Amino acid sequence: MDDTPAWAPESIRQARADLSRLIEPGDLLGSLTVSALGAEPALDLIRSGTGPSDRVQQQVGEAAETAGLTARQRKLAPALERWRTRRGQTGHRRMLDSLRRRGGGLLIPEDAAWPRQLHDLGAAQPVALWFRVAPGESDPYIEAPARLPHPARSVAVVGSREMTDYGAQVAWETARQLAAHGVSVVSGGAYGIDAAAHRGSLEGADEEQRPAVAVLAGGVDRLYPAGNERLLHAVMDRGIIFSEMAPGSAPTRHRFLQRNRLIAALAAATVVVEARWRSGALSTAHHAMDIGRPVGAVPGSVHSASSAGCHRLLRHTPAQLVTDAADVMELVAADAAGVLAAPDGHPAPEGASKPLGESATDGLGDIDRRIYDALPVRSATTPSRLSEVAGLPIPHIFGALTRLERKKLVRRTTAGWGRAGYHPAPQSSG
Repeated sequence: MDDTPAWAPESIRQARADLSRLIEPGDLLGSLTVSALGAEPALDLIRSGTGPSDRVQQQVGEAAETAGLTARQRKLAPALERWRTRRGQTGHRRMLDSLRRRGGGLLIPEDAAWPRQLHDLGAAQPVALWFRVAPGESDPYIEAPARLPHPARSVAVVGSREMTDYGAQVAWETARQLAAHGVSVVSGGAYGIDAAAHRGSLEGADEEQRPAVAVLAGGVDRLYPAGNERLLHAVMDRGIIFSEMAPGSAPTRHRFLQRNRLIAALAAATVVVEARWRSGALSTAHHAMDIGRPVGAVPGSVHSASSAGCHRLLRHTPAQLVTDAADVMELVAADAAGVLAAPDGHPAPEGASKPLGESATDGLGDIDRRIYDALPVRSATTPSRLSEVAGLPIPHIFGALTRLERKKLVRRTTAGWGRAGYHPAPQSSG
């Protein structure tokens, strides 16, 4: 890797590589500890074998309270014991070097190339993101940024492993048409709908495009399932594969379910093509809704158990009915118009081209507007209290606050969360 400012120092990369072995996906206190202390101090604390100081507990505890964790969930000492069970698996510098020779590497939040859409996960943002592309003449750290899914031109296409011929055709054709329009297709590399979506995206794009993104539940060195190994190599040839799990890690049910939040966050919208009543693909849809992403569901026969989950989404959630790529493009464009309008991929400057009389909150999604409206006008509040007032679960609250903060509509203070115009009274010096 070159020494340009685009990349974080190697010591931080190595620390996050080790932390990705110690902290399981979805461990919110782990992610918050790394965020509050920094990667290297957090790793040093875990390796030290000692308990947290009062200052460290307070520092991490405040971040965890803001994220909505309970007092019990904020306790650092038992978490440290949990993470220390894997201390023997850290310190493998050769792992990064070996993976680099095979077209792989590690992206971390300190890198300029870090996918910024992952910030919407809030405390559930991964500690690091392992990647792999086909090895070639170019350094993988040069190749990877060009293959990342664009925040506004990417769609997750997911569904059941046990697909019907109907589901296979819809997934393949939808992904093919999306790729033909320059949209990256994100999926999980599994059998069934995932595989059909990957194949469609590869067939629909021209040779210069990098249309395919696969997010795995195990290490990027373990192409799983084995029956899709050739397909995953094709994805690496013309796209990229990701995992938050360190190389050598095996996929487990827990890791599959946690992987789904990354699929949802990397994409501008999620489409469920075919899903049974309790399909894991539904968790991807719910993760997308939690962070304010639009969700589409493809209807099927009322007699088909393979579409029962899609019908469930359409009846009980804000998911929109979609039947082809044109419907999906409309879904994405409606949600990401601000980003699509900016040629550099960044949202337009605040207040630019705003019609006369338009409020700063116009255009917010339903969840973000509910949470903004629930905020007190002249004081601050906690995520737990917002959850009660808005009638929404904590994951919705934290994801929405992160998005609203990025839009400069809310601000975080020592007293909690408040609207942008709120400023806490200064502390008395007497």
